Amino acid sequence: MGTVTVTRYQRIGNRDYDSITLRNKNGMQATILNYGATLAQLTVPNQDGRELNLILSLRQFSDYDKERNYLGGTVGRIIGRMAGGQWQDGDVTHQFELNDGPNHAHGGREGFDTQLFTYQTREAGQSATVMLDLLDVAGHNGYPGNLHLTVTYTLDDQNTLHYGVHATTDVRTLCNPANHVYFNLNGADTICQQNLQVNADDYLPLDEQDIPSLGIRTVTGSPFDLRKGRLLGDVLAASDTQITQQGGLNHPFLLSKQNPAAILTSTDGQRRMTMATTAPAVVVYTANHFKHKGYAANIGRYDGVALEAQFPPSADRHLRPITLMPGNEFNAHTSWHMDF
Repeated sequence: MGTVTVTRYQRIGNRDYDSITLRNKNGMQATILNYGATLAQLTVPNQDGRELNLILSLRQFSDYDKERNYLGGTVGRIIGRMAGGQWQDGDVTHQFELNDGPNHAHGGREGFDTQLFTYQTREAGQSATVMLDLLDVAGHNGYPGNLHLTVTYTLDDQNTLHYGVHATTDVRTLCNPANHVYFNLNGADTICQQNLQVNADDYLPLDEQDIPSLGIRTVTGSPFDLRKGRLLGDVLAASDTQITQQGGLNHPFLLSKQNPAAILTSTDGQRRMTMATTAPAVVVYTANHFKHKGYAANIGRYDGVALEAQFPPSADRHLRPITLMPGNEFNAHTSWHMDF
């Protein structure tokens, strides 16, 4: 039976910052923060029965609002980069804040992952759920329209964590949110000896501004061919310019099938994560920028891999695939099934 436990870990400005732990009958647990609709911990019992956390986490929940690291956060209104921070909306050019070099990224300085959500919980016979709700008001971070966002996490007794995002707007706007969780199925050390399979025939190379403006490339014959699975360390050690200039993977993979989209396996083969998604692409990012600094001092380079299910970034400033119209709905679903 699925159970839910709620704990207040801090209170700021008369607002409660809570952790919500979903637990299934097999001992798997997912802890979500109402700050940023953040997946903060994902644990399974290891061979001696102790809890093993399979994602990158800060040392304490109260650190998440002190410094922005995107760890497990729901990132939006759009995840990824917007070239020059510009959206060409018909005859109107919207200029957004440039918070990532020459680009706008991850929704701006006050993206979804920095907001406090309201929430409700539900326990069912074979699952446990938390539904988190946010109204992102018109003009926040420069985005037009009031966007109503609902994020749902459900942990079932089949050891699958489901993540759903639903959004509506009253004015035409941009919408491409996604979760930014980093996995490390060893629970420690780097992901270099873990095997990653991504079911993608093509990927998008990045230009010097980190924008995919260079067209579509086949993965065939390149280090990006993960269709049969490869050790991530072998990929990271490749001499391909696309990898060396990024210091690792940071690339959109165009999915040839969504189920499964990706499979990650621990070094000892004892744990496996199978990911499915309704999104057309997964951006694979190997935690290239972490340097054991600040509130993330416990995290270093290549300590985890993010598999960000989304519409891929684009050099086309019309951004039609991620434009949300009044009367329409944005719906996306990703699931992570754990074998352990």
